[in-house]
Amino acid sequence: MRQILSRFALACSLFAIPLFLQGSVANAASGLHQYKTQSGAQRHCPSDTVVWLNTDTNVYHLKGDHYYHNTKNGAYVCQKEAVKAGAKPSNNSQ
Repeated sequence: MRQILSRFALACSLFAIPLFLQGSVANAASGLHQYKTQSGAQRHCPSDTVVWLNTDTNVYHLKGDHYYHNTKNGAYVCQKEAVKAGAKPSNNSQ
């Protein structure tokens, strides 16, 4: 049993390392790529607007909005992907 758990832990860590190094976390169900940096998101979608997604509320904020990169939990995402994944704009971002 211990050997099975060790192999499982190794497999999980090998899967997580590329995601950590890339700086993004992809939500497979929605196709939404989340980035730790604005530049990482902009590289992913150079022709789209980068927004800050509050991952607790699924509300996104445009640059200049008070809550842009100023929520407890969130990530930089591409606006078109956020909308496609069901995120809503903040009242200040409309």
